[in-house]
Amino acid sequence: MREREPSDRVPRVAEVRAPHAVWGVAPIVTGVVVSLAVVAAACHPPDAPTVPAPVPDPEAARDPINLADPAALHASAEGVLRELVAALPARPRARVEGVTFVRDSALGEVNAYATCGAAGPIVAVSDGLLVVAAHLAMGTATDERFETDRARAYLGWLAEHGLAPPPVSFYPAAYHGDRYKLRRQREVFEEQLAFVLGHELAHHYLGHLPCSRGNALEELGRVAADRVPAFNQLAEHAADTAAVKNLLAAGRQRDGYAWTEDGALLVIAAFHHRRPATARDVFRAFERTHPFPHLRAPAVVLAAELWHDSGGILPP
Repeated sequence: MREREPSDRVPRVAEVRAPHAVWGVAPIVTGVVVSLAVVAAACHPPDAPTVPAPVPDPEAARDPINLADPAALHASAEGVLRELVAALPARPRARVEGVTFVRDSALGEVNAYATCGAAGPIVAVSDGLLVVAAHLAMGTATDERFETDRARAYLGWLAEHGLAPPPVSFYPAAYHGDRYKLRRQREVFEEQLAFVLGHELAHHYLGHLPCSRGNALEELGRVAADRVPAFNQLAEHAADTAAVKNLLAAGRQRDGYAWTEDGALLVIAAFHHRRPATARDVFRAFERTHPFPHLRAPAVVLAAELWHDSGGILPP
């Protein structure tokens, strides 16, 4: 079960209740009591909520998300992919059960894609996308725990500097090793990857990319450049919808934290709120092969609502 975080909420001022009404007397008493309560509250306002004290974790220095280490992040993402495959109904699962997961470190861009090789279906994710997801996870977890603004600040950094790592001082040192922040950032990271990888996985079991013969590495290089033609954007939206239902089903089967559509919306927001003039090169590959972000978010929300309303019985 998920460990309960120490509470940092401040109790609200107790509600003042008037005595039981006795004709005209009770309203007068009520008014006096409420007035006195208002004056007392003004003279002695409740303490403002305080940021919790960080709880150091000895493993923080080796945390792969804190380090934004692509190799370790890829290993974590592969675990997410296996959970997604296992959560699929029998028929689509049979089509992707032997999927090969490839770390694409050659392009230097933010991208993920599906393709086929001699051995069968392939899903690939770039180092750039893993690093962006790690920073969004760190920023989101820090913001939620310590009331900072690191996630939005990272989007600004990304727009100005691309995939260059932010300075060490970007994340407050006192917060960076907090136990609860580390746990939360892993949840956010995996939730983002569940959508990204679920989307690419869906291209295979929905039949968008029938497997072809040929050398897998040559196919990877070709598809990375120009995978999805303009007329195939409907297939991209279908893959988004299937990915949301897949990640929600997988989340329901997990112990502890259950994935939600929030990771999908965070990924989409990262592409929607960037400044195209400065970030164009970083996101070029992703934009060539995926629908515009502002069209994707409403579809993700709708798919999640339909899945929840159906009790999770909608097929992928």
